[in-house]
Amino acid sequence: MSRFFFCYFETTRRCNLDCPYCMTKRRNESFAGELSTDEAKHLVIDEVKKYSPKSAIAFSGGEFLLRPDARELLAYNASLDQWSFINTNGEAIDETLLTDIREATNEKVTLVFSLDAVTKRDDVLTRDGAIEQLEEKTRLCQSKDVPYFYVVTISRSNMDDLRDILEFATRDNRPVLRSPFVPRGGGDAHRSLMFDRCEMRDTIHPALRESPLSYISYVPFVAAPKIYQRHWLKSKIAIKHLGCQAGRSYVGVSAEGDVAPCVHLLDGDAVCGNVRTTPLRDILEKSPLLTELRARKTLKGRCGRCRYVQSCGGCRALAYYTHGDVLAEDPTCFIDELTEAERKGIEDVQNVNLATFADFILSNPPWNEIF
Repeated sequence: MSRFFFCYFETTRRCNLDCPYCMTKRRNESFAGELSTDEAKHLVIDEVKKYSPKSAIAFSGGEFLLRPDARELLAYNASLDQWSFINTNGEAIDETLLTDIREATNEKVTLVFSLDAVTKRDDVLTRDGAIEQLEEKTRLCQSKDVPYFYVVTISRSNMDDLRDILEFATRDNRPVLRSPFVPRGGGDAHRSLMFDRCEMRDTIHPALRESPLSYISYVPFVAAPKIYQRHWLKSKIAIKHLGCQAGRSYVGVSAEGDVAPCVHLLDGDAVCGNVRTTPLRDILEKSPLLTELRARKTLKGRCGRCRYVQSCGGCRALAYYTHGDVLAEDPTCFIDELTEAERKGIEDVQNVNLATFADFILSNPPWNEIF
């Protein structure tokens, strides 16, 4: 089975919605330096295909669908037999555009909607439109048979509602991707939204571990190593890594061509190179930082000593924004504070859920085709 590789490509910093903590510019503002159409095709899309024949591009921004060449990039990616994920706020989605997207991608496409809240609360800092509008967009996807799922950015603003958000996101048997809030770009003004170890232990992790469909990019991930081997690595799923995938099965590429282990690590000193000066495949194969992250032998502190270092690895972005070091320990992990009985109880739950999630991937389209 070929390894699966996922490239998160922030194609533009322009957006069509106000966002309280991102780095985007408004639709009509100029922004110099973004990769051109030809550069996007040949410096990113082609190079991903060279690196791993079984791969996908997540087109994001900003709002990717604001790029005039969006359809051209989707069609080009499809011509290489790669899946396209479109991270979108949904503002531009209508029936005509969905039909066009399906045709351009030869139906190898999945939409990813940001979901920060399901109820209106004045104290929830959100970048989303109304939930009613989001549901309207997903109903259009269903009518056009376009797969979709949600990404939830977890912060102190919404963590108390996480169970309700996950219940909404995973209805109709859909997976959900959790992403931690980090103070990248405009988020630096909102560092108070970063959650801590106690909040992870008492609020966030209990909600996440109840939902097996949230198990991609999940940390702390405490399934027993033997169970991880049995139900994941020895299955025929092409995703080789769970836990933090930064630098392993996944990298981020900025609109200007910078490459980092994770999209959250773009624009900082964890950048590994730029596709305009070094071929992306060379960066992926030769970067010392990416090599270290794949091996996980140089992680520091509790992460380096942890029983779950290969199946979890801790969140590299949270490590970076807390300690200034991408290899440092995850500041939100609480596993070492538990008694053996408490840890065993969580491990037992995650062992079962890991097997459930593996079965889901293997038996449900489009995931069984993608992975």
